[in-house]
Amino acid sequence: MLAGAVEWCRRRPTQALLLAACSGVLIYFFGFLKVFINGRLTAAEWASQAWNAENNQEHSWLVLPICGALLWYHRQRLSASRGAPWNAGLGLVALGAGFFVLAARSLQPRIAIVALPVILLGMIGFLWGRKTARVALFPCVFMLFMIPVGGLVQGTVSLQILVSTVCNALASFVGMKIAASGTTIHSLDGSFNFEIAEGCSGIRSLMAMTMLTALYVHFTQREWWKKGVIFAGSIVFAVIGNIGRIFTVILFAKFVDPRIAGGIYHDYSAFIFFPFAVISMVAFARFVNIDWIAMINAPGRPPLDPPDDPDGKPSARGEAKAPNPVSYDY
Repeated sequence: MLAGAVEWCRRRPTQALLLAACSGVLIYFFGFLKVFINGRLTAAEWASQAWNAENNQEHSWLVLPICGALLWYHRQRLSASRGAPWNAGLGLVALGAGFFVLAARSLQPRIAIVALPVILLGMIGFLWGRKTARVALFPCVFMLFMIPVGGLVQGTVSLQILVSTVCNALASFVGMKIAASGTTIHSLDGSFNFEIAEGCSGIRSLMAMTMLTALYVHFTQREWWKKGVIFAGSIVFAVIGNIGRIFTVILFAKFVDPRIAGGIYHDYSAFIFFPFAVISMVAFARFVNIDWIAMINAPGRPPLDPPDDPDGKPSARGEAKAPNPVSYDY
């Protein structure tokens, strides 16, 4: 691989020089230029500090490794799609630079993170062509999951209330006597009292499911409209997963031990979230991929074969039938 890179640099020195210059500018502006938080932090430092448990943003540490793995997975397509430089890529580079300038002027580091994938995509397109940029589009867009969205946690209270309401209905359906008040679920006999926090049914599970759904549609779907519809359902998948998780905690508290349910079981019940959410995601994807027109126009049962001709003539299918045996009495 190293030998191939050296050979490419020899064959295309101008592009190699431009790539080195752009890479150096990116590293400087994102890693060394301190313009945020009163000039104390770079964009990279601010992001790394925002990727914490308090903001429910730990998943952001996985974004860059996943993007690297995606590029490695598509390495053959990237290599085969290289062509003439795409001049419009310079427009994307300029747009990304404008985003960074806007971030520096408005002191909004989130805008600086938006600038990173835009600049990278523009560089790839200008250096290796439009087709290569198209292959690299999803890994670049996936970088947007690095943006801390902890400020949206307050907007997930409605999801917490929805989960508690549905769990209350499910409990009543199976004969359990509990009551839900806002984000609080308690047993009428006083055996347990649970509070659905934003980490249980808020931005953490939602971001995890949106990332997983994005990867799923990227690898399994071809049509863009199907990708969009299934990805839009990631919010519903996250809610279904949380309902399944919280309801199992309630069942465990009712029939086993409330202290264990609110302790070790709750701490490790995140593994229960994914089966419910993933099953709903796969089921919805299969529903979207049903060919409804073919089902509607599908004929009924095939007609029965016509009876064989007793004289041995061919049937309607064109198959000759052996004549009926004749018996003789001696």
